[in-house]
Amino acid sequence: MIEARPGSWIKQLKLIQWLLPLGLFLLASTYESVEHILRGQEGMTFNFNAEVLIFGIIGPVIVGLVLHWIRGQLVKLEEANRQIQALNSELEQRVAERTAELAQKNEALEKANEELKALDTLKSDFVSLVSHELRAPLTNINGGIELIAAERSHLSSARQEVLDILQRESKRLTRLVQNILDISLLEAGRLTNRPGFLPLRPFLCQLLKGRVPANGKHRLVIDVQTDLPPAWADETHLGDVVVNLVDNAIKYSPEGGEIRVAARPYNEHELVISVSDQGIGIPPSAQPRLFERFYRANNGTDREVYGHGLGLYFCRKLIEAQGGRIWVESSGIPGQGATFYFTVPACCEGVPNGADFAD
Repeated sequence: MIEARPGSWIKQLKLIQWLLPLGLFLLASTYESVEHILRGQEGMTFNFNAEVLIFGIIGPVIVGLVLHWIRGQLVKLEEANRQIQALNSELEQRVAERTAELAQKNEALEKANEELKALDTLKSDFVSLVSHELRAPLTNINGGIELIAAERSHLSSARQEVLDILQRESKRLTRLVQNILDISLLEAGRLTNRPGFLPLRPFLCQLLKGRVPANGKHRLVIDVQTDLPPAWADETHLGDVVVNLVDNAIKYSPEGGEIRVAARPYNEHELVISVSDQGIGIPPSAQPRLFERFYRANNGTDREVYGHGLGLYFCRKLIEAQGGRIWVESSGIPGQGATFYFTVPACCEGVPNGADFAD
């Protein structure tokens, strides 16, 4: 009650501070007068004066001082309560203002987020539309080039060189458009993933057949461990990853050398496929960002190697969509090349080990 209503107690205590000592003085004086004067017929003796002094004066004075000290403490308590109430009011006001400010910021952030989502959707739709529109004329162009290539023997050497350039650049543009379209579908969550039972040795041999010219500077080696269990992966997407890594290995080893594609068990539930070359290598400082979109490493050489910075990003997305991961190891020293590794789930009797994919 004192903490709840100190002001009312202070007013009452101020009155009690004077009335109680006065009452005690009158009570003690009356009692001593009756006991010593009326009953004892003693008059105002030393005992009478001493008892009146002790019980009628000193006692009430002490009581009055105690009550005065208590009233002082109550005054301080009331002041403290008043300050606490003022502070609480100020805090409540600040909290209300801050809450309103945060609500406005959250509303603005939500609006900006919705706008960004709309822009991202618009971007994806635009990229998909442009890619689709480019594929049709590119198909016609490639078909026309193939028809001309069928009559290659009737062309002069200069025109054959032009035809080779057209074929190479047309394939490169077609691959770029396809990569952009696939990345757009991946980021939009619309690229279908259909994992299945996939024996790696026949798959890799068929996939890479003729990929490296037999009379060229590069030598392709396919090294798949004996009794390796089949992979549980999407055949098309896995093929895209392997082809992209092999093409990169050829591109970044201009002096030639061995291109080795190997497959081994990685752990109880996964297989690891690697593609290594003997090319210019990748600086360690560039490796952490190598799989970012549009990032291209500076290998410190004077050679300019064409690229758009989407191939490895596309590989990472495809591997992650199948529950795996991809990384690279390279000393960055020219001639020692680089090795790219990626994991895929393994199958056991046709059942994926530890893999659970949704189509």
